[in-house]
Amino acid sequence: MRPAAGRDYAIRFMHVVAIGAPRSPMSTETAAGSASGLCPAGIDPYHPGALVDPYPFYRRLRSRGPATYVPGRGIWLVSHYEHAAAVLRDYRAFVSGQGAGYTRVPDHGYRYPLIDNDPPEHTRARRSVQNLFGRAAIDELRPGVRAAAVDLVEAAAAAGEIDAVTALALPLPDRTIRLLTGIQPPDGATMATWGDAVGQLGAADLDPEMVRIATESLEWLIAEGVPALPPHCMGRTIMEHGGDNGGLEDGRERLMMLDSIWLAGIDSSSSSLGNAISAFADFPQQWDLIRANPGLIPNAVEEVLRFDAPFRSFYRRTVAETDIGGVPIPADSDVCVLLGAANRDPDRFADPDRLDVTRADAKSHLSFGTSIHLCIGAPVARLELTELITALAARVRRFERIGDAVRAPNQAMRKYASLPVRLVTD
Repeated sequence: MRPAAGRDYAIRFMHVVAIGAPRSPMSTETAAGSASGLCPAGIDPYHPGALVDPYPFYRRLRSRGPATYVPGRGIWLVSHYEHAAAVLRDYRAFVSGQGAGYTRVPDHGYRYPLIDNDPPEHTRARRSVQNLFGRAAIDELRPGVRAAAVDLVEAAAAAGEIDAVTALALPLPDRTIRLLTGIQPPDGATMATWGDAVGQLGAADLDPEMVRIATESLEWLIAEGVPALPPHCMGRTIMEHGGDNGGLEDGRERLMMLDSIWLAGIDSSSSSLGNAISAFADFPQQWDLIRANPGLIPNAVEEVLRFDAPFRSFYRRTVAETDIGGVPIPADSDVCVLLGAANRDPDRFADPDRLDVTRADAKSHLSFGTSIHLCIGAPVARLELTELITALAARVRRFERIGDAVRAPNQAMRKYASLPVRLVTD
């Protein structure tokens, strides 16, 4: 993409996001219902209380049955593992082409090639980058991620008292994504801010400031990030060659593919890393098990992902009248699969509110989705978690909370804004 053309596209693209497009009848009801207070707080997944501590909310929601309609939002909530997995796997009845977030693609004006497409477009786009996340690529990435994790843990252990978000959970994905894509952003703090903003563009209550920040990130990527890419990196493979097999269309599709890998990779991984440290602070005996037997680390990675899913939900839309567990769902409905609720479903996971690094079925979690839309960056996120936990287990005997942790007010991701802890070393 030529820089000038890219800048023109960025302006048009974000203008649509900023002003919005005519909303569908369902979306109009959603906006009006929320504004007039028609959305019952007890079943609103975007209520502040449900965002900060969603698990009591999820338990109440599961008791209501397979699917619950939220009138003020105009969405159907799916909270049981069985039905959540079924919705995510049935990509013909529950489509992604109108968007995987609360806001539909026609309403916000942008489309990410992997999460906002259905076959055959999705198949073509995914195949274009699949090998870039394969085993060989991850093996090549591993030494750099390991070195970054060790470096960050050594600095954190030396400091003793840290904010685990700024000391560990944010900088490791920043370093990883630089190695992975070749993009060299201005600084880690800016990268984190951009990632948070892009993650919220499909949120239920869109903040205009997030639109402004997301605009800034896209403009920087086009004007500075892409031209400065080093030779033979993932970024150039996508932008100049259309991916590993040339399947990505020139211009918009290539740009949005790179943008999603870049910023979504930062936000989701940093969420997972912060959630993992918090979990081990609350379950010190599980940390003891890992330190005594590092062979448990791969399963521990899956368990922390199950215990606190980084993505709050994935959306699908119905193409025709259907049902979820016997509950009739009209055509053209917005269906919200609550990943954290499914991962804590007692019908699927025994004692689900307890972290258990020896859990035999931990890998069955839905934190990265499933079926054709399984998150393509999941191997990178697992690599980061593995290397950070490994480095911490070698240096840290205990995590102690030393202040109030603050959850980020993010409707798309379950993450920390601040997580103060003391690292007790040997």
